[in-house]
Amino acid sequence: MSRLGIMFLVGCFLVMGFGCGDDAPKPKKVPISPAAPKPGVAPAKVSPKPETEVKVEPPPMVSYSYNPQGKPNPFQPLVVERKEKPATPAAKVEAAKKERGGLGTPLERLELDELKLVAVVWDIPKPRAMVEDKGGKGYILSVGTRIGKNHGQVSKITPEGLVVSERTEAPDGKMKTRERPLRLYADQ
Repeated sequence: MSRLGIMFLVGCFLVMGFGCGDDAPKPKKVPISPAAPKPGVAPAKVSPKPETEVKVEPPPMVSYSYNPQGKPNPFQPLVVERKEKPATPAAKVEAAKKERGGLGTPLERLELDELKLVAVVWDIPKPRAMVEDKGGKGYILSVGTRIGKNHGQVSKITPEGLVVSERTEAPDGKMKTRERPLRLYADQ
């Protein structure tokens, strides 16, 4: 064999011989001395156990009974929602009338003579008109708007003014419908 091959084999045997040996050396246990007492602090003294045992009795049990009479239930919710039946539009109008003293909207509390027609917009799909009360407050009207104390309703809006249909009671007890015009200009 060549010199190089022999050196390689010898190197392998040496590595194997040193690498595969006994287990790794175990660490040695070093004894640790107890902690030195701190200066100025006396070591705690252990009291010897007494030869006779002292029995300590617990204080007597006090019985308590809860009386819920006159107290609120803490488990009931504070706010309870009631399910109400939805009111029909007619019932809402009647409720509003009762609340306001019999008549609904501010227009229904005024007589037609107390209102003045001040403007008409009629060349649109849904014509509108504007009236003012004696205080100068304006109201916009359209066909179907309730107006007047006699349960009137705007039935028609024209370029000259508007027409209000009122229901009145005839002397014989029957209800009659009467049409009252409100003119934009007094001379028409």
